[in-house]
Amino acid sequence: MPRIMQEYKDDVRKKIVKAAYCLFLDKGYHATTMSSIADSLGVTKPALYQYFPGKEELYAAVAAHGREELASILDRSFSTGNFRSGIEVLFDTLTQYTSQFNGIYSEMMLLAVHNEEIRTLLRHDRIEDINIVESFIRRQQETGIISNKIDPRALAIAGDALLNGLLIDILAGLDKKEAKKIWIGAVMQLIRTNDGEKPVPE
Repeated sequence: MPRIMQEYKDDVRKKIVKAAYCLFLDKGYHATTMSSIADSLGVTKPALYQYFPGKEELYAAVAAHGREELASILDRSFSTGNFRSGIEVLFDTLTQYTSQFNGIYSEMMLLAVHNEEIRTLLRHDRIEDINIVESFIRRQQETGIISNKIDPRALAIAGDALLNGLLIDILAGLDKKEAKKIWIGAVMQLIRTNDGEKPVPE
């Protein structure tokens, strides 16, 4: 295939994924149809099917796009090299989208109870999310910001669980400032080693 044709197809695919990403967040998974995605792009549904055979495959692509966003957010949040400042920026950034992300994720969890394909998609998505965070932590260990004595996978899973739990609590009424204070305190404890070693700089 000529390079310019492949670049065109890649560009169209990215536009489809971004449109679906916005619709899934805005309307939810069930209410977003392939027809509504096609309409938002000004294309026909058969044209959409040339790129994605169904909504599940499109959701998988949207989830992959979300992981790219997460990796970018992590890098931007910790760009100063100050760990404490980084976790504050990360919390503030992610809580801007709390209601949207938890809305779609809660819906997908309910659908997954009776849909094996969606359950598999969610399982894969969670594993890949953890991998993104673990990879980021390993890079911080290489620069000395996080101690090499810390298990990067354990920290990734614990941090992810803590943040997701706090985001749900915020939706349930927990004050955002209190949640942020808990987040910072808990993460700073998680990155301390058994002998009290701290990351540098804090």
